[in-house]
Amino acid sequence: MLMFIRFIISFAFLLLFSETTMAQIVTDTEKIFAENINGYYNNPVQTIKAAEYLLKNAKTNNDKVKAYYLLSESKFLTDDFSESIEYLFKANFLADSGDDYYLKSLVYIAISSRCRFFGIEDRASSYIARAEQELTHIEGTDAKTVVETKILYEKAGVLIKSKQYSEAINALSSSNKLLENTKQNHPVLQAKVRKALANVSFLASDYVAAANHYQKCIDILKGIGFEFSSIAACAYNGMGQIAIKNSQYDVAQAAFEAALACNVIESWVKADVYQNLSELYLKTDDQELYNDSSIKHKEISTALIWKERDARNILITEIEKEQNIVINKDRSRYTSIFVGMLLVFAIVFIVYFVYNKKLDDEYNKFEKLLSRIEAAKINTVSVSDVNEVTDKAEGKILAISEKTEQAVLEKLKEFERGDEFTNPNMSLQLLSKRVKTNSKYLSDIINTNKGKNFNAYINDLRINYIVALMQSDKKYLTYKVSYLAEICGFSSHSAFTVVFKSVTDLTPKQFINFLKKKIEKEKESA
Repeated sequence: MLMFIRFIISFAFLLLFSETTMAQIVTDTEKIFAENINGYYNNPVQTIKAAEYLLKNAKTNNDKVKAYYLLSESKFLTDDFSESIEYLFKANFLADSGDDYYLKSLVYIAISSRCRFFGIEDRASSYIARAEQELTHIEGTDAKTVVETKILYEKAGVLIKSKQYSEAINALSSSNKLLENTKQNHPVLQAKVRKALANVSFLASDYVAAANHYQKCIDILKGIGFEFSSIAACAYNGMGQIAIKNSQYDVAQAAFEAALACNVIESWVKADVYQNLSELYLKTDDQELYNDSSIKHKEISTALIWKERDARNILITEIEKEQNIVINKDRSRYTSIFVGMLLVFAIVFIVYFVYNKKLDDEYNKFEKLLSRIEAAKINTVSVSDVNEVTDKAEGKILAISEKTEQAVLEKLKEFERGDEFTNPNMSLQLLSKRVKTNSKYLSDIINTNKGKNFNAYINDLRINYIVALMQSDKKYLTYKVSYLAEICGFSSHSAFTVVFKSVTDLTPKQFINFLKKKIEKEKESA
């Protein structure tokens, strides 16, 4: 009997100890997650270690979601885009099967951010909508405020992409008010919102407001020891751009150096800083530093292009996987073979219809393009300009005489009739020398009279050039796309394809195939 009592007491003690230990683990997990949910902006390496610890000691799926979320956010800041996306969708898969609406919202918002970063705005909006659905189920005012703030931040990002600056400012202002009215202090979120307000104010040419928001962002970050974070790097870069606009070149250089001195600076931000430094050194006639900054900008940008391309492919694949899971879940609801076969038939029919309609639409685009090309030959304008109004922007006055402007335009016409634009090194500075004016005036003249920036202007000329060659000489239809890109001055196959698509609304391969098809039809009817 005494032995039995001792056993009961020992078992009860063991049970109590186990429950206490489990409660301690849960508390530690929450603490680590809370400490690192914004810490990656300041020290992503430390957050990665914390996340790996969480993952190793995870007891529930929600623990794993937290770990994967922190890993994703930290890896993204260290330019491991592909890994970041893979971790994020691991978190998404586990979060979807759980009932932690706060975690679900954070994951959806993060996916929206990735979609926006990689230019898939429609998907970004769909994930924002999913986060909004989860928001209604979140308990706790503070958690709701955080999620609502992040949702407004993401909505503003999508609006900025579509150049709806006023709407973006309204969304961010609402986000800022939410944070100011909450009892909890969220300085990192406040700094991010201020930085975003500064960015959109700068794009809207409100440099005074932009400078004010950037300074408030930096002040907030300094108050919490985040003055060398990735957020600070973005803010310093923005302050430098404003200083250039105000011809405060010493102030600009100090700001850019502060950005580069940050412990955490994303590569795309660093590339932008070096591009801005190039502009600064060009204005101050420091050729050596201009060359050095330009080289660094090009090196970083080139490396990023490959990383971003791979990551974008992974992102699209993961989204498709998620869609397939949803489709499979829906299909499993059908118990009747007849309904299943009917569904398959309907899908096949729709795919066939859409595919054929797509082909017809694309061929119609091709025919319209040829018509525009003919019109372009008659009116001596670029293919992409035929359906655009190219009159001077209302109210915009160039700071040069009309005579000088006309002289530059005549030289541009001469330039357009040649093929110098196929030089892959063609730049605004090079063309400025060619037409004997400075780059600022030339940029303004192109913007005002051509309705586009310099890069778009050169790209249009290159695409018009290669399209004309393919029409006039069949041998060009047999060449690889990479060679066609080289002929008209593009440095890469991918860049050429993107620009060709944006100008003609067709890919190079589609255009070539349709042109071959047209030639065959003409032979048959002859």
